[in-house]
Amino acid sequence: MYVINEQKVYADYAEGQYIVLNHVTGEYYSFDRASSAVLGALLSGADESSVTAAFLEKYGPDCGAAQVVAKFVAELLEAGIIAAAASAAEAGQVIPEAEAGAALLGEIADKTMPELGFEAFSDVADLLLMDPIHEVDEEMGWPVPKQEG
Repeated sequence: MYVINEQKVYADYAEGQYIVLNHVTGEYYSFDRASSAVLGALLSGADESSVTAAFLEKYGPDCGAAQVVAKFVAELLEAGIIAAAASAAEAGQVIPEAEAGAALLGEIADKTMPELGFEAFSDVADLLLMDPIHEVDEEMGWPVPKQEG
């Protein structure tokens, strides 16, 4: 059972996809629909074995689901996006919309086992990490940085 790692990230679920912002590094992560569905299922209390079982049922025993799901969960943990839930009561309570992701797991339209993952972007990290009080131009405000000198 997993939860969003609120010490490092903020997550939002909209139109079937997660977008996650790491407020420590300034990176943001984009998830496709299949990966969002799996993340939603994990946040709703599903474990790796139940997600794997859903994929095995849909795509058959030779789809490589166990490896794909395990790799995806490891990547989520390594990036600090999710953390293990301290208790069963804690799991599934961070993002209520995750239930929609869990429901999507059965509706993934891919004809073959999807590759699960996310893209990390750091192109606006400096803006996202900027102190909006002390590091911005006084006249223009955020996101215009204060000029040195």
